[in-house]
Amino acid sequence: SSSAVVAAQAEPAPSTPDGETQELSFAGDSFGPSSARLQAGPVQFRFLVQTRYTRTFSVDSNNPRVGYQTDEVALAHEGDGASLNRAFVRLSAEPTPYLQMKAIVDLAELVHDDVAGAVKQMDVALEPWPKHVAITAGLFKLPFSVLELDPIAEFPFAYLGQADTLAKNLGFAGRDIGAELTLSPLSKPKALRLALGAFRGEASDDVNAVIGSVGARVETRPVKGLRLGVDWIEHPSAITRRRLFDTSHKDVLPHPLDAQYPRAQNWDRGRAFSADARYRGHHLLLIVEGMFGDRVDVDTRYAARTFYAVWGLLGVRFKVGPLRLMPTVRLGWVDADREEPVGAVRELGAALNIEFTPDVRLLIDVMRTDVDAASPSLDQPRPLLDPPYDQLANTRVVVQLQVTL
Repeated sequence: SSSAVVAAQAEPAPSTPDGETQELSFAGDSFGPSSARLQAGPVQFRFLVQTRYTRTFSVDSNNPRVGYQTDEVALAHEGDGASLNRAFVRLSAEPTPYLQMKAIVDLAELVHDDVAGAVKQMDVALEPWPKHVAITAGLFKLPFSVLELDPIAEFPFAYLGQADTLAKNLGFAGRDIGAELTLSPLSKPKALRLALGAFRGEASDDVNAVIGSVGARVETRPVKGLRLGVDWIEHPSAITRRRLFDTSHKDVLPHPLDAQYPRAQNWDRGRAFSADARYRGHHLLLIVEGMFGDRVDVDTRYAARTFYAVWGLLGVRFKVGPLRLMPTVRLGWVDADREEPVGAVRELGAALNIEFTPDVRLLIDVMRTDVDAASPSLDQPRPLLDPPYDQLANTRVVVQLQVTL
């Protein structure tokens, strides 16, 4: 009998007139919409592995609290050394032209003992009118920020940056459970795409709310190689998760709003907006994005009320013998506390992408991060302390090997 698993060269995914593959949904596939090369019956498989070595050079902490100095330096160097960054396995099936199913599991999370975070995506998309109407439900990306929505396999830097960190920490970006309606109302689907979704957000466990966040995105490709988009996310209600049965000491608040619930999580109502533009063609890659929004993280905003971020990158692709090279530069500015003279983070990075084949890429990435004095770190370790740990200026060097199949 023949083997149930067949390895074959995949047919290329349908592409838009500008040469780019495009899916109707904004679910945010880590691989992009390209087809798989391995198939077992109706199920297709894809794999992505990123292994990297990181070295950080940070300034010394001058925090007057002696105990904080060592911890702030250690926080700046978190992630240094060799690591398995991602080991994605994607399973997808399209039993009919109207139904698509997809799941992405990160085996690297199992190495890091994070079983709960291993499932990165699991959704079903129903297209009653293919290329024009789609309904997506399950675990997938919120329709906010191309840092999250564009394929991570194609991003030319090792780290997505501080803007992405802040947006995800606020619950405005990243993966969530929800449902989304996507429309392409014009005869040419690429001319206009609109999406509207509702998501669980923090409305879970002991919270008497069904919807934690709602969001929308509008996108157009007016000319070959150019994509423009705007999006919006809103948390319509203030939410407190009391977390009655979570007894982890790492989640205890320094000053709980209710002493009976020291592990509660508190979220304010608020919204965020972003706008982005991308051009890919003539050997160039240019992406710019701006964000603005409310600080809804009551426990970790430290009196900040609003934030904004702007970032952009420029890459040039060319061939040298059998290799494809793409040197890329990046600039970023994140102000996590617009109302006060703290919280501003400035990023300047340079990267060299070396493609040995379309599936094997070596990335050398150097990123300089400067921070306003006394600016709280955007990723506070648990348990939370008051006052918080400050972020330190640093230079990070990453060498990453990526293989996709």
